[in-house]
Amino acid sequence: MKKIYILLTLVLLFLTSSCSKTPISSDSQPDPEPSVKEPITSAPARYEDVPEGISPLTGLPYDGDGRGIMVQLENTPEARPHSGITKADLIYEMEVESKITRLTSFFLSEYPEKVGPVRSARRQHMYLWKEWDYLYAFFGGSKYDPGQNVYDLMDELRISAPHLDGTKGGASFTRAKDRKSPHNAYINLNNTIKKQYDHNPVQRSIYFDKMAEITGDVANEITFSYNSSNNIKYIYNNDTSEYERSINGEPMMDKENNDQLSVKNIIIQHANHYKVDETVYTNIDLVGSGKAQYFTEGTIRTGTWKREGVNSLTRYYDENGEEIAFKPGMSYIQIVRNDTNIEFK
Repeated sequence: MKKIYILLTLVLLFLTSSCSKTPISSDSQPDPEPSVKEPITSAPARYEDVPEGISPLTGLPYDGDGRGIMVQLENTPEARPHSGITKADLIYEMEVESKITRLTSFFLSEYPEKVGPVRSARRQHMYLWKEWDYLYAFFGGSKYDPGQNVYDLMDELRISAPHLDGTKGGASFTRAKDRKSPHNAYINLNNTIKKQYDHNPVQRSIYFDKMAEITGDVANEITFSYNSSNNIKYIYNNDTSEYERSINGEPMMDKENNDQLSVKNIIIQHANHYKVDETVYTNIDLVGSGKAQYFTEGTIRTGTWKREGVNSLTRYYDENGEEIAFKPGMSYIQIVRNDTNIEFK
């Protein structure tokens, strides 16, 4: 009996040992943890249709809350190099007076601690602000009557988005000591987004599509001018697929990181310009239509732009009247006079 007990014990030990050494088949493996969902990178952003996970300003993947900030920047030689300019997602440039331009820079993917120099707003900027609905930071504005008072225009255009006016003070604005006034006002957007932004903007875009087919004539170098101190050149970089920007033969640099400004898309928007009698001010029709030229990936395409009313979006079209798509990335929109000569090669 004792021998039988010992024999059974040895058999059980053998079976247990064999089972422990048997490899587990792949079919019996536990289910893997669900993978983190990657952001949608191919979905286009198209005017009122901004997919979740896509930046309305660049068409690139984005996981923020959509609180963009517009900042009005000076663009005279005394203001250069700018601070924070390479962190912008979108820039508009347009005349304000005596063919001098200012840059309306949009920040969404990053909120730099030093952006500037910040300067005053003009009538045309109110129409741009109405279109985008973001918080708008500027340092004063024109008050000339009739029709040029930006504070009256806020009410007339029924602008609901908030603003920060540096002439009213505020913790986000500072004066730098290495430049003279009025070329030394700066804003801390990190402070602004944390402490001074209580607004849920309407999300809108241009038209970005990763799959857009870009065809047209070669345009690796683009030149044009606003005035003698603002001669602009873009040179296409094949390695980055972006245009590098220069002013008066010098690279357009960011004072904070010493990087040159480069952009994915350039939109040249021709519009009616008017001199305001008895002033140096220039007004621009941002509601209406006109011709347009588009530069992306070393290629030029042509077409038109159209904004039907104050409450409408500016839309861009090709030569056949179809909405034209741009590649995701930073864009620079140049508002120029109807007769501005754009040279490219």
